[in-house]
Amino acid sequence: MKIRKILIEFLMLLAAVCLMAPAAQAADVSVGGGIGIAPDYEGSSDYQAVPVPFADIKFGNGMYVKLLGLNLRANLIPSDMWRLGPMYNYRPERDNVDNNAVDDMKKVSDANELGIFGGFEYNNWFVFLEFLGDTGNAYEGWYSRLKGGYNWRIDNSWALSIGAFTTYADDDYMQTYFGVSGRDSARSGLNRYNADSGIKDVGINLAVNWIITQSWSAKGITSYTQLVGDADDGSPVVDEGSEGQFFGAALVVYNF
Repeated sequence: MKIRKILIEFLMLLAAVCLMAPAAQAADVSVGGGIGIAPDYEGSSDYQAVPVPFADIKFGNGMYVKLLGLNLRANLIPSDMWRLGPMYNYRPERDNVDNNAVDDMKKVSDANELGIFGGFEYNNWFVFLEFLGDTGNAYEGWYSRLKGGYNWRIDNSWALSIGAFTTYADDDYMQTYFGVSGRDSARSGLNRYNADSGIKDVGINLAVNWIITQSWSAKGITSYTQLVGDADDGSPVVDEGSEGQFFGAALVVYNF
């Protein structure tokens, strides 16, 4: 796909810029992980436990590398305010789900998504725009997410982050995850449904960080996503489950 070729070339350019930039000393390194719960497919009302690895490497010049769950991103801009860099997201396959009708549909393979993000953080406020595309043949499309919020340092032990987001997805993404083809209709008994591009969700998220000691901290993360547009319960896939999607996780982190 032309979009994928442009995306990969841009990521290679960003990587080259990073390699040519002056080396920076790592100022802070944190690693950890925990367990979360998430729907077993997008639009499901059935939940499953998922591992949530965590890593955060912050450099003194404002650059960083962050891993949360299956999402990895790197800020390549040496700035206290501006952020820009590549990102990777792993999307699990849709197969062997609890809902029998959806499980009878054609399997959707896992997706390795590459993209870019950019934005700013200023006076504890943040705004980011992300663009991600499928690099394989899971859905062969793309989506973009706009999110913003506020980081509140309550005291020396507690910090709170609250935000909101919305996601736009193209035809390929929408039809893959929310549409029902003629063959899938015959397999599952669900009505045929064509899902077009558009805003697919809006949501809010909340994160709490508790600094227990100089080295140890605990994090709680939760989000609620409301599927909208052609991804709401007008989709037979979502109608079998729920247009309200919840995610929650608890993590333990060690700071070096």
